[in-house]
Amino acid sequence: MQNNHQKLNEGLRTHDLQEMIYPTFEVDTYRSKMGEDRDVCVLSFTAKDRAPARDMMEFIEKGYGFVLDADISTGENEMGEYTVFVELTRSPKLSEQIQDLTYGIRKLTGIDDWKFKYYKGGKTADVTAEQLESIIPETPALYDSAMHTVKVESVKQFFNKTLMDDLTIENDIITIHKPFDNKVQLRWLEEDPQLVVEGTTSLDTDSMGEIFWLTKVLGDYDINKYQDKFVFTNNDKTLLLQRI
Repeated sequence: MQNNHQKLNEGLRTHDLQEMIYPTFEVDTYRSKMGEDRDVCVLSFTAKDRAPARDMMEFIEKGYGFVLDADISTGENEMGEYTVFVELTRSPKLSEQIQDLTYGIRKLTGIDDWKFKYYKGGKTADVTAEQLESIIPETPALYDSAMHTVKVESVKQFFNKTLMDDLTIENDIITIHKPFDNKVQLRWLEEDPQLVVEGTTSLDTDSMGEIFWLTKVLGDYDINKYQDKFVFTNNDKTLLLQRI
């Protein structure tokens, strides 16, 4: 598992990056630039400055043949920190490769107790074979399934004002299953809802009637209509939908 013969790059010494890299990294939070997200897993580490971020990137890029690409963010965040991106092929070897990687980086950082978070807002977990394999999807099919679950849960949370028995998504069709076997179906559009909001004009009587019906059936959302598209807003979240 561990790449014990991993050597430090020329110019880098053991613990050169001590206290410069945070011990918790994220997985699949950022999009891949090397391929489809279902095929490529992106790890993101945070460095306290640009120089240690670049040193870490070069160490990873030169020392691990299984790494597809390593890069750093073009700019700093509001805390002056930089992100190191590491892209790996999504495969059954993914867990082992992540352990190899963190074991090698330990020589530079002195970090023995690595943690990771999966996707956006995930819980922190230990970097162990068991945790990695159970949390991170290691094949494209498992990734698709995980992202579908995230998508469904996100839309369920959006429609938290709606009385429903269940909510399902198939392709781009959202089906809200209401009591007594009633259901409402909406098509989820990928366009930018904000652009539609900016182009919204005054509503005619029929459109106002549709909005009133949707509010009555689904709940107290801010709903606007432009042509055949409905812009639903719930606090700071917005969805662009069509009635079916």
